[in-house]
Amino acid sequence: MSVLLSVMPFISAVLLAFASNLLLPSLGLAWSWIFGISLAAFFTYGYDKAVAGRGVTRVPEVVLHALTLLGGTLGSGLGMQIFRHKTQKKSFQTIFWAIVIVQSVVIILLVTRR
Repeated sequence: MSVLLSVMPFISAVLLAFASNLLLPSLGLAWSWIFGISLAAFFTYGYDKAVAGRGVTRVPEVVLHALTLLGGTLGSGLGMQIFRHKTQKKSFQTIFWAIVIVQSVVIILLVTRR
């Protein structure tokens, strides 16, 4: 079950990105990927919150961080806020915000280089 919870969000992200690229090809692959992984991240946070405290296998934190790192920042952030999940855990929040800062710096550098 743990392996499934570690892999399924990424398979879902690929399928969602593929579907969105088929339905809206004008988005392009990059935006389709961001949409797909953000949606997968959002629902992964929701699932993990739903099973928390029930003795059920949880989604590993490294998977939640990987979803954020690979472009699901918007879905991760919304999932944390809407489901009130991982908002009080300082070590998790530190890594999440470090990822957001690095992504922001990269985006600024890419935009200003043009």
